[in-house]
Formats: sequence, structure tokens, C-alpha cells
Amino acid sequence: RNYVAQARLGVSRDAHEAFFRELLGDIDEPTLPFGLLDVQGDGHDIEDSNLILDRQLTLRLRAQARQLGVSAASLVHLAWAQVLSQVSGRHTVVFGTVLMGRMQGGEGADRALGMFINTLPLRVDLDGKGAREGVRATHARLTALLGHEHAPLVLAQRCSGVAAPLPLFSALLNYRHSSVAEPSNESIEAWRG
Repeated sequence: RNYVAQARLGVSRDAHEAFFRELLGDIDEPTLPFGLLDVQGDGHDIEDSNLILDRQLTLRLRAQARQLGVSAASLVHLAWAQVLSQVSGRHTVVFGTVLMGRMQGGEGADRALGMFINTLPLRVDLDGKGAREGVRATHARLTALLGHEHAPLVLAQRCSGVAAPLPLFSALLNYRHSSVAEPSNESIEAWRG
């Protein structure tokens, strides 16, 4: 009950709209890797893959992130944006990022039971940016997005120039920081195809 009240009293709908219009207002075509457009299905055809990075790579990524003054999540989001750019033919990509929903949840959100998860669009502009500039810009966008982590996805979609019923994006990233572990053979094989 307190969480719902806090979320409702947090950022106003007008502030959410202003943020997403600035972020997405000039996006008039969806980012569709491999032309994947059917995102309205019942989920039975969805394929997902995950890969647990090995310990040494994880440590190197975290060290690089620290050196750049960003989070490891920012590096991973930029890398995913680069993949989407290659498979969609776009220099500006939009994809969903899964947010835990507890950053702006108020006091006690870290101890509350239940799901707080939300998926919101992240825009990454890759054209003409070097790696350092790109990762810092991605970090800034992710940080700003966290301030709106309770905004409804439908509101964000309406703030874009993508005409309904087209989706704003058809790919997403769920970056999770967890303990360092070795990848399973099954995960490795899934990534190899």
C-alpha cells in the first residue's frame, strides 16, 4: 500500500510525458532487429537467450566501467545497442530495458515483497560517437530513465513518433548484476547457435 502511494506521488504524469517526448519525439520508425515486427503474440514463439559472462571478463568490464566513471550496465547497454544497430541498419536504436522499479520506490522499497519490475524504452544514438563518448551518453540516458522507472510503457510509446499499432521496439535487454559464476554448457551452446 505504501509503495503504491509513493509511486503515485513520485514523478507526475506531465513530467513523465515531457521526459519521453524529449527522448522519443523524433523517433518515427521502430527498431526492428532482423525485421522482427510481431510482438503482440501470446508468447509461445518467444525465444530468449542468456549468457553468464565468465569471471575474468566480468572483472575486466567492471574495471573498465570504473575507469570511465560509469556502471557496467552502461557498457552492456551500449554493446547491445551496437548489436541492434548492425541487425536493424539504424544508427539510432530504441530497445526495452528492464528496470527493477525500486530506485524511486521510496523508503522501504528495498524490503518490500512483490514485483516492482517495469520495461521502458532506452534510446541510444551511435552515429559518429566514439566508445568513450557513447558509453557516457548511454550512462546519462540510463540514469535519467531511472527517474521515470514507474512510468507506464504505453505512455512512453505514445510520446514517440511511431504510429500505432507499430511497436516502438521489438528487442529488450534485462541486465542483471549477480554473483560471478561460470556459464553453463547449455548457455554457451545457445549463444553459438
